[in-house]
Amino acid sequence: MLQSVAMERGVIEGTWEEVSRHARELAGKRVRVTVLEEAETTLPNEQMLAALSKVRERAIEMPYSGSTEESLKMLREGRAGKMFGNDLTE
Repeated sequence: MLQSVAMERGVIEGTWEEVSRHARELAGKRVRVTVLEEAETTLPNEQMLAALSKVRERAIEMPYSGSTEESLKMLREGRAGKMFGNDLTE
């Protein structure tokens, strides 16, 4: 039941059957009934799910670099130019 019973504001929201359960507490009070359009069911973001699936598949083929120290060493070497074929011994 989608109900926001903020009685200080007097808002009750839901299907007719859900709202009508409050008949006793609303008896004798002025009320306003607004019929809303049918609620849309939200579908999962198919494009994002497909992208995440591709990432997972690609990660399987990724070489494991080992320890954090090894990973940091590779990162520093790459930033220093090794990834472009530069010789780091010069």
